[in-house]
Amino acid sequence: MDDATKTMLTEDTPADFLTIMPVSVIDISAQGKRKNEDHNSTSSRANYSPFPVEIATLCAEFFLRDATVVFDPFAGWGERGAAVKKTGKTYIGYDTSPEAIVKAAVEYGVINGQRDSLTAPIPTFDGLLTCPPYWNLETYAGENGIDRLGNWGAFLDSLFIVFARCYAAASSGAVFCVMVGDWRKQHKYYALEWEVCDMFDQLGATIVDKIVVSRSKVSKIKIMLPQAKRLGYSVRVHENLLVFKKP
Repeated sequence: MDDATKTMLTEDTPADFLTIMPVSVIDISAQGKRKNEDHNSTSSRANYSPFPVEIATLCAEFFLRDATVVFDPFAGWGERGAAVKKTGKTYIGYDTSPEAIVKAAVEYGVINGQRDSLTAPIPTFDGLLTCPPYWNLETYAGENGIDRLGNWGAFLDSLFIVFARCYAAASSGAVFCVMVGDWRKQHKYYALEWEVCDMFDQLGATIVDKIVVSRSKVSKIKIMLPQAKRLGYSVRVHENLLVFKKP
């Protein structure tokens, strides 16, 4: 991380200490490979993707600075939980994958509950930080996740139920940080960002910010370019962090 992306407002008040500059476009660094990955021959989406540490840190330090309890309905591999814990907040994460539960505990010291956010009781919280699974795109370790549902419509219905349950449990003024991305597969475009914005609009939340999470500096664009030219599609190298607030 270079000096341009760092700032310290004061040494004496941890709440004002920012290690990630809150700007509308953030270039993330390489997050490392997962097991048996060779991006020269295999898509980066063939296995699960690590959550960007820059975005987890920005949310924990900046968007969720006033939160005391942060909930994550798709806790994953521990990166978000570790960032939240560093700020001294309480973090509660649910995930259906036993492998993810173990990895979060071993690698980050984050103890998540092996629970399904579709059915398990949702705790009261005032901050949410998550990245929902990408249906039919990435491979996750859990066998019962909503990414395994048979069609796009069923996935969206289940994701809405999860967010609705979370919204009902959230206290007034709660902030929701949700990182999502769109993708294409077999010539079909999946506009997950639009769908998530629509879900929170239906729930009554207000969108308060959007950050472009750029992978342009770490993506192997030259490798993807021939396929993009052949299909007439742009090379997607970004996702979006959406920030909502409950009135």
